[in-house]
Amino acid sequence: MITLGIDAHKRTHTVVVVDVVGRQLGSKTTTSATSEDHLALVRWADRFGPERTWAVEDCRHLFRRLEADLLGAGERIVRVPPKLMAGARDSVRTHGKSDPIDALAVARRVRELTSQENQLEREIATLVADLAPHLLALPGVGALGAAEIVAEVADVRRFKSKDAFARHNGTAPLPVWSGNRERHRPSRTGNRQLNAVIHPMAITQARCHEDAAVFLKRREAMGNTPTEARRALKRRLSDVVYRTLLLDAEPTPPTCLEKAA
Repeated sequence: MITLGIDAHKRTHTVVVVDVVGRQLGSKTTTSATSEDHLALVRWADRFGPERTWAVEDCRHLFRRLEADLLGAGERIVRVPPKLMAGARDSVRTHGKSDPIDALAVARRVRELTSQENQLEREIATLVADLAPHLLALPGVGALGAAEIVAEVADVRRFKSKDAFARHNGTAPLPVWSGNRERHRPSRTGNRQLNAVIHPMAITQARCHEDAAVFLKRREAMGNTPTEARRALKRRLSDVVYRTLLLDAEPTPPTCLEKAA
């Protein structure tokens, strides 16, 4: 994996490439800030391998077109807040202010943050594996998503039913009456952090999990729109999460050694 740090300007952009340990592999400055030059940057980056991330200091009025062109080419981009860059610039051995120094500082800072993020995710995964192993095994729930659910729910046994849990996380639809017709709309209330975990879980399962795909097709055959079918899937997954949390909340049977003690 390589990181391409970009110092963006109105008329030109400077890119510095670093590897996973921060060694500089190359640099390039565009002659203009046109889509043609941006795609030329992508072709130039191909020499360093396909596994790459573009890191841009977050000055959006300067790199809006660049960002659109890179995303259109299927590239991965992260934005680095300018306030995080001062320390990274101070750590560069070359003194002064220049576009390559700024681009290199962006790339170094992204590498440091990525390393810290990966370390924290490994620690969180270890903790969640002990607290909620069955939740972590659900399709579409990663370590961070499972940790978010555990933290927000606290103790699932405080909810009297799966329906109460669904109302709490905002996946239970709300009835709406218009004239003599009853219909439902999505809830905008409830715990939005939990809802934000269940949503990508539904998107992932719709793409990769056979049971979810079958469920969506059945709902659409019943007359649901794709959006309505996805909402129904989220409601169903809320029940799955609820039952799984109850399973994880059950006391672990003592081992033979614990019984003997």
